[in-house]
Amino acid sequence: MLPRENLPHRGPGGRPARHGFAYRALGLATAALLMTACSPAVFHPVSTQDAGSSAAPGDHPLRALVAEEERLASGQAEAEAQRQRLEDETDEEESADAEDPVEDEDQAEAEAPDEEDLRAAPAPDESTPEGSTPEDPDPETPEDPDSEDSDAAPEDPEQSQPATPADTPSFTGDLDSYLDELVAFHPGDISISVAELGGQGRTGSSAGAESRVSASTYKVYVAYGILSRVESGEMDWDDPIEGGRDRATCFADMISVSDNPCADAFRGELGWEGLRDIAADTGGPATDFIPAYARSSANDLTAFMTRLESGSLDISAEGRSRLLDALESNIFRDGIDAGSAGSVLNKVGFIDGYLNDTGIVRHPEGTYVLSIMSDGSDWDSINTLTRDVEAALY
Repeated sequence: MLPRENLPHRGPGGRPARHGFAYRALGLATAALLMTACSPAVFHPVSTQDAGSSAAPGDHPLRALVAEEERLASGQAEAEAQRQRLEDETDEEESADAEDPVEDEDQAEAEAPDEEDLRAAPAPDESTPEGSTPEDPDPETPEDPDSEDSDAAPEDPEQSQPATPADTPSFTGDLDSYLDELVAFHPGDISISVAELGGQGRTGSSAGAESRVSASTYKVYVAYGILSRVESGEMDWDDPIEGGRDRATCFADMISVSDNPCADAFRGELGWEGLRDIAADTGGPATDFIPAYARSSANDLTAFMTRLESGSLDISAEGRSRLLDALESNIFRDGIDAGSAGSVLNKVGFIDGYLNDTGIVRHPEGTYVLSIMSDGSDWDSINTLTRDVEAALY
């Protein structure tokens, strides 16, 4: 057996090259040529006696040999031509065989469905009987409005049913219940207190006694403390307080623009204990002053503003007018003032999501005090609550 490196080279398809059609034909032609060349007529010329019956008179053995060589040469030329034809045909067949896989591959690609088409094609409906056309729905069957193919997306139930006046609570005479319903209708944690001055003298609240972060509404208590000390002679309006401002200027700025440096200076003069005494004197059980946050309640603020408007605080008429003027000039008007049809004298407070407003409302139909404290609500809710309360009162 020949070593592997001496074995014939293998052609396409793993077959030895000698097994190809061209090589087999060439081998046959070569064998025929060799058999002819080895004929006895070439190597063993007949004697003249034996050839007498087949050779013409006068023929020489050399001429017979020459004639035989010419015949062999003619046969060899014919065999060579045949071999060339076979090689040409073999080349054409091999070329065709090399092109066939490409054609088959192209045909397979043409017949195979595109992957994107497969992904886009809907999954077969197992419930659809064979032979039916699920692409053509029954014209008598209405389309599902909740289908994803619907032109319009389903509306949010809350958006499809906007709030209307009919959705808001209606006042039936019980002010406390009405305020509870109003508060629940708005975002955030809200407490509210209202007191009518004159008229029927109605009062009501929702979570009004709860102690809450007062923010800058505590400054009405500070203002009362300063008024009391000035009137007692302990302090003077001309005293320098902060940044070149005197006490009178700082007092007005603390209320009208909610100035903090002036409030801090006044609070330092009054002290924490003095502020607690002020809260107790004005009827504020839930009001307290601690270094972190001052705290109060909607009821406490309403009680203070009611006493201020009615003149029952222990201050002079001049001092009362000074505080009322500062409240009337307050620049923050997005809360109670924005929802009322009357003239509003108010003090707001806002810090860290707490929005508070307490005010005296001088309405054409009467005067009332309203205090609203909230956590996580907004000014729109406060002015809307004001409008609803005012509609119930008048």
